[in-house]
Amino acid sequence: MRGMSTFAIAASADYGSGVATKSVRQSRGGSKRERTRARLTQAALELMSERGINATSVSEIAAAAELANGTFYIYFKDKAEIVSSVCRAVTLAMHNEMSSARLSLEDGAARVAFGTRQFIEIAAAEPLWGRLLVSAFTEFEAIKEDIAHYMRLDVALGIKQGRFTEPLDEFVIDAHLALLRAGVSARLEGSGPDVSDRAAEYQLRILGLSVAESRQVRLASEGESVSRDDRSSGK
Repeated sequence: MRGMSTFAIAASADYGSGVATKSVRQSRGGSKRERTRARLTQAALELMSERGINATSVSEIAAAAELANGTFYIYFKDKAEIVSSVCRAVTLAMHNEMSSARLSLEDGAARVAFGTRQFIEIAAAEPLWGRLLVSAFTEFEAIKEDIAHYMRLDVALGIKQGRFTEPLDEFVIDAHLALLRAGVSARLEGSGPDVSDRAAEYQLRILGLSVAESRQVRLASEGESVSRDDRSSGK
C-alpha cells in the first residue's frame, strides 16, 4: 500500500485509538506483540475492504491473521475497537500524505478544493483504503467527524478570509461527505480523475463561489493556471 507497511498500519491504528505504540526497536517480546497486532489490523483492513464492515466478524479477522479468536481479544476489546482503529489509521494516513501541500496553500478556498480532490485521488490509488472508506461512510459513523475535522478548519479559514458566503453548518458538512463518498465510489468503479475535479468545484459552489470562481480556484490549488480565454469567457 501507499507508504503504509503492515507495521505502519498497526502504529497508526494505535495512535487513532489513543493507545501508545512502542518502538519497533524493542525487546523480542515487544516486537512479537507489535507484529501480532499488525497482522490483525492488516487482516481487518483487507476483509472489511472486500466485504464491508458489517459483514466482517472477529472470527474471520482472527482466521485471516492465522490467529486464535482468544488472541484477538488480547489486542482489541471487541470488533468496534479494531474497526475504529483501522478506519482512523487510514484517515490519518491519507490526511498526513496531503497535509504539507494543503497547509502550504494560504487561501481557504484553495485548501477545500485541494483537500477534496486529493482525498478522492488517494483513495482511488489505494483501493483497500478506498473500499474501506466507502463502507465506513455508511457503517461507521465516527469516521465522518474524523474526515470532516480538516474540512471544518479549511472552511472556517475561507469564511474568515471572506471567500465563502455560506455558513459552516451540518448541511455543508453532509454535502461535503456525500461528495467525497460519491467521488471515491466513482473512481473505484473506473471513472477518470475528472470526477475529483468536479467534486472539488461542486464543494466550492455549495460554499458560495460561482462556477467560474470554483474552476479557477480548483486549477490554482493544483498548481495549474487558467488560460486567458477561459478568464474572458467566464468558463
